[in-house]
Amino acid sequence: MSVTTLSNNDTLQKLDGVGPKTLESLSVLGINKLSDLILYLPSFLIDKTALSNLDNIDSGEKVLLIGLVKKIFRTKGYRANLIAEVDIGQGIIQIRFIHKIVIFSHLRVGDKIRFSGILYKKNNLREIIHPEVEKIKKGDTLELVTPYYQTKKLISQYKFRKLIKLAFQALDTNESLIDVFDSNFLAKLNIPNYTNAIKYCHFPDNNNYDTAQKNFLISRQRFILEELFAYKLMLNKKLNSLPRNYHLKINIDKEEEMKIINNLPFTLTKSQSKSLEDIKINLKSNRLMKRLLQGDVGSGKTLVAAFACYYIVRSGHQAAVLVPTEILCDQHYTTFTSFFSSLNIKISILKNNLKSAEKNLVLDNLLSGQTDIVIGTHSLLHNCNKFKSLGLVVIDEQHKFGVKQREIIVKADSQTKLQPHQLFLSATPIPRSLSLVLYQGLDYSIMDDMPKNRKPIETCLINEQNYEQLYEKILSIIKNKGQVYWVCPCINFTENLEAEYVTGVYEKLLKVFSKYKIGCLHGRQSDYENKKSIDSFMNHELDILVCTTMIEVGVDAPNALGIVIENAERFGLSQLHQLRGRVGRGYQNSFCFLIHSNKLNEVSLERLNVLKNSQNGFVIAEEDLRLRGSGEYLGYKQSGTNHDFALATAQDAILYHNLIIESEKELKFFDNDKINILLERWNKQNEKNIEL
Repeated sequence: MSVTTLSNNDTLQKLDGVGPKTLESLSVLGINKLSDLILYLPSFLIDKTALSNLDNIDSGEKVLLIGLVKKIFRTKGYRANLIAEVDIGQGIIQIRFIHKIVIFSHLRVGDKIRFSGILYKKNNLREIIHPEVEKIKKGDTLELVTPYYQTKKLISQYKFRKLIKLAFQALDTNESLIDVFDSNFLAKLNIPNYTNAIKYCHFPDNNNYDTAQKNFLISRQRFILEELFAYKLMLNKKLNSLPRNYHLKINIDKEEEMKIINNLPFTLTKSQSKSLEDIKINLKSNRLMKRLLQGDVGSGKTLVAAFACYYIVRSGHQAAVLVPTEILCDQHYTTFTSFFSSLNIKISILKNNLKSAEKNLVLDNLLSGQTDIVIGTHSLLHNCNKFKSLGLVVIDEQHKFGVKQREIIVKADSQTKLQPHQLFLSATPIPRSLSLVLYQGLDYSIMDDMPKNRKPIETCLINEQNYEQLYEKILSIIKNKGQVYWVCPCINFTENLEAEYVTGVYEKLLKVFSKYKIGCLHGRQSDYENKKSIDSFMNHELDILVCTTMIEVGVDAPNALGIVIENAERFGLSQLHQLRGRVGRGYQNSFCFLIHSNKLNEVSLERLNVLKNSQNGFVIAEEDLRLRGSGEYLGYKQSGTNHDFALATAQDAILYHNLIIESEKELKFFDNDKINILLERWNKQNEKNIEL
């Protein structure tokens, strides 16, 4: 059926040539309405302005050729191939189609075709497998610059380009090609308007590839920016719908607060003071606080979290601190107890190794309100309904908890209907959280200054063949009265895993450093054995502690000046940064040695060099975001491809973050009509819950 004008929301069935099969294929690509098709932008432009000269082409290179079909035949067998011999004037080229032969069954002997693909040479045979093929009819004007679409081979490039043309011709331009950006903003960023950008992407300049490519790239960036704006506006809408905590406003005794600050054995850093002010502003508002506190190991995040708990407790509510390990649980309990020693604030600890009677007493005190702050491991997740009035949840080492785990403890209380404020602590935010920060889904505070005289950690990449060099450096550290962590990815030897293991490295180091004391720490030892190993290391009774990643959080040994990480390429960047943070806690020079395979590929080497060249957790997290992907912003996946976006990537999130935030304040085009256009255009009207 031919239709003169269509709108953005019209179904694709109204286009000529869109039958049930094509409709199904388009749906797989996420194309369900006309605007989806128009905004399904090409990935790149193909330069067809010059044909290839086979004399200058090696096997494995891409070619563009024109020729006459001389012969067509099918091979025999279960998976028949369609083969065509094409005379290009410089000889015969064989083109082969291994499957989906029906797509190319229109080819006939005598057809003039233009085709492109990878040329393979073997003896006298020159062959292209699965080329892109265009028939050339008499009087045809050839496209010299062609857009290429990621169609997953569900639809041919030719047919997809034809559908794009039909859709654009049928659009009611007055209704469907409205630009949400005003002329001043377009001029400021030097980007084309909506209509021109569509044309530059789908219908590039046919005469000059360089001009077409320039216009294409800037147009694609314009649409990426528009999609990011749409996401930001949707996120704002969702955030504004979050519960209002009218009964959770804090009441701060400024005199008491200053007395606590003045009695500290150190002066707060500028970023600690700024973070406290950020938190107080959140807590004084009637909106639920969801704030990420990012700071490198040793930047003082724990103290800021303790103050946040203090504000909540002094306002008549309780606070819960969720940590990933019992080691960290004990450490925080000691820190918090010391911090609140002069105040009438009752602190409890909740972890798996408590006896039943001890655990029940803690839970009873939480329910009655006798406990103000509880610090616990995953046990808290199973007892999150045992509070009298939970006002704040602090999640330390946020990257250690899954979305669903965090979701359990922050749900609104069934009796009070209050949802607690949330404060996340991390040295390296996971990609998902970083993405949400970039779009203001999470408020955030960055603690980017360290205590005075704290020296950066020297990070070294060491090839697995250079152990002798490493041993010399370790010996130097020990002789300088320092201690060393030696981290392995597994406990025992595993046949299918070519990696160093704790028991093997321990035996080896006993021989290499026979004059020194070496201990072990891993998950298959008893709690008693592990506690003994940790205590011995903390008391400087051990020189080297061979361990798994159990020491990643919660172990704070001021004399630890070196950490060796075996098979470093097997760890994520965030985890490597966390492990590195186990050293450099004092004011002496400290070292991190990343042992890597001799067969390390370029990507893995690039990752390790990021860690070597940066001490900044946010920079490392950004690189992790680029390499791993962002995950689902509104779902549960914490890494990988973000399916909420059609065009935007992690790099775009980082690149345009400041622009989006600044523009949101300055631009006047965000009226309700244009907001709705943006949300509808980029399919952001859904009502998913935000789960941070």
